[in-house]
Amino acid sequence: MSGLRTIGEIGMGLIYLVGAGFNSLWTFGHTDQFYGSFADGAWLGPARSLIRDLIIPNARLFTVLLIVLQVVVGVLILSRGDLVRTALIIGGIFALVAALASSPGGTAGNLFLAGIQFALALAR
Repeated sequence: MSGLRTIGEIGMGLIYLVGAGFNSLWTFGHTDQFYGSFADGAWLGPARSLIRDLIIPNARLFTVLLIVLQVVVGVLILSRGDLVRTALIIGGIFALVAALASSPGGTAGNLFLAGIQFALALAR
């Protein structure tokens, strides 16, 4: 099981770093389009309002915070050190929050990713 756990952790770490790269290279220059798509597709009404009223007006700040979160979580997971479990739990919480601001399909995907991260954290 240790080999499968290692593969899962490395995969999750890489997902975070790829996400940080995408958000650095594309999202940062297209914040209205990126966050607007979340506002339009979010299945939860309060999430739509929060995205429109708080995130979009401060989109660059939220994008920087998102990138920093993704880099820190990804690097900590890939470090294979003492903070891997903590990073997986933070990543799981992030995925749960993202599930609330997603379309139904995005919600399912984020719930799946949260479950994987929590399972990996428990297995450590």
